[in-house]
Amino acid sequence: MELPRLDNSNLWDKTYAVLKDRIVRREFKPNQKLSIADLASQLGVSRTPVRDALTRLETEGLVKTVSRVGTFVNAIEIDDLVDTIDMRLMLELWVVEKLPTLPPDHVTQAMQKLKDVLDQAAAALKRFSVESYLRTDYNLQFHLEFIKTARNKKQEELYLAMMNYHFLAAERSLFTKEMVKSALDQHYAIVHEMKRAMQQQDFADLKAAIKLHLDDSKERLIRRLEANGGKI
Repeated sequence: MELPRLDNSNLWDKTYAVLKDRIVRREFKPNQKLSIADLASQLGVSRTPVRDALTRLETEGLVKTVSRVGTFVNAIEIDDLVDTIDMRLMLELWVVEKLPTLPPDHVTQAMQKLKDVLDQAAAALKRFSVESYLRTDYNLQFHLEFIKTARNKKQEELYLAMMNYHFLAAERSLFTKEMVKSALDQHYAIVHEMKRAMQQQDFADLKAAIKLHLDDSKERLIRRLEANGGKI
């Protein structure tokens, strides 16, 4: 696989971004060994930014380094997926716990942003193919906006890193239009319950709506991995 040569500005971040993109799109295959020398040569950079990028990717769980052997692309297995979605659920329920402590105007604005994402997604689903729709990844936009409601940058960074697993497991051919529509409906239900919860200061139904959505996502992605021999 050929990689684009990078210009000299901000090499460290650009090297990281290119390599991460190739990994999450599975242009580098599971368990493939990554040669620092080859990557540096193709990108037109020294080995140092490549090593730094691989170190960052290892902290995100996308690669692993075996002493005296090399660095390899991590294969994602069912246990990895289950652990990650369980962590996502913990973070999203943590956001719900924060809602009563946040300024009402801020939460109202956050709900409007969530609804805007969903309205854009609904319009796109009517106009474009499922493949084109998925490329925009409205799902990621929605969940990140929800996490941002709690105003915690570290939580946002952690959540985004965990969504790598979503990218890896979400093979576009898996999704039918009906499945995408079901996820969109679940997102609308979350916003509806969020508004009701703020009005009544009762958050049980909101938690239930979030759990229902992530459990459904977990089951769907497990089926994808099982069809792929248990890993991707």
